[in-house]
Amino acid sequence: MWFQLKIPGSLLASYLVLSACAGVDNKPVAATTSTTSITMLASGTAPAHQTTTTIKLGWHTAPPVPINTQAMVAIHLDPTGPTVIHATAQNWERLSNLIAIADTFGHKLTLLMSSDWADLVAADHARQTSLQTWVNNGHQLGFHHHTCGHTSPDGYTDIKNPCRGAASRGSVADAFAKVQDLVLSLNLPPITIAAQGPNTDGLYRAAEWQPGVNFATGIMADNTDGHPDHRFITQPRCATDYGNSYAGQPGQYLVAELGHAQLNVGAFARIQTDNNLAALTHEIIQVTVGDHAQTAVNLGVVFHAREYTATPRNESSDDYRTDRDYLDAVLQIFADQRIPVVTAQEILETSNPCR
Repeated sequence: MWFQLKIPGSLLASYLVLSACAGVDNKPVAATTSTTSITMLASGTAPAHQTTTTIKLGWHTAPPVPINTQAMVAIHLDPTGPTVIHATAQNWERLSNLIAIADTFGHKLTLLMSSDWADLVAADHARQTSLQTWVNNGHQLGFHHHTCGHTSPDGYTDIKNPCRGAASRGSVADAFAKVQDLVLSLNLPPITIAAQGPNTDGLYRAAEWQPGVNFATGIMADNTDGHPDHRFITQPRCATDYGNSYAGQPGQYLVAELGHAQLNVGAFARIQTDNNLAALTHEIIQVTVGDHAQTAVNLGVVFHAREYTATPRNESSDDYRTDRDYLDAVLQIFADQRIPVVTAQEILETSNPCR
């Protein structure tokens, strides 16, 4: 079915300015069309009450401009917390459905797995086979950890601080070992990328990083391209504050890191209202035909496997009826605008700011 994406008036004006500045040969907008709608494919039915002013990306007359921009879509496979269990058969099914859709577009996802998800996979041969297939098809597997600074910590810690009600489960090295042991038992590449946080008061990053993990994904505030108004545009950086004290004294690592922004889905629909599809569309326009075209910036998006489900939506920034429809549209727009979705490690290995 075809959907229409609401565009706020300020964003519409920005788009028209960018379009006017684009080269004639690029033809980003079909100037003679009377239709004014962004259209994209997604599952579901378009709402009948759509009345907002929208714009049409008229790439039916010419292909998008070839660019160097790549996108990273990270999926957090969250750990068990004091009051919630995320590693469930239901969420595994949601992850499987998400990867099936991503595969239809050729997108390569960055799957950041907590120790609890490793236990879920280790207990079931069919899940092990699926994980092998996904990684062998180009998706990447990494490590995910919620520090004691998180609202739902996993209880693994190397800091002697209160942990928000989470029972102690050992060192972060123990959590990492569960994921690493799983992938090695399946003859998959070792874990070399992770997302750990938050780094509250600068405590956790320097104490809980694992040796051999040379790449990271992190919050956009640490990984901007120098424009604070951007929500999704990011550039790799070389972080120097990762480390641990496992050898009895502080050690530090140089870690190449890429930023990502949590989409406004699930529990984040109201918390991250600005990280929406309209903002992502605006920044895609910037990197394709606007003031960031041909600058080889990157786009970083993150959400959770549990969010890929038919949770009803009622958001002012879009008319999608469920979170799953909405996330399908996010995957669709990258494909439509020919922005490759590759793994975080592929982007970081190519640019490698720590060289």
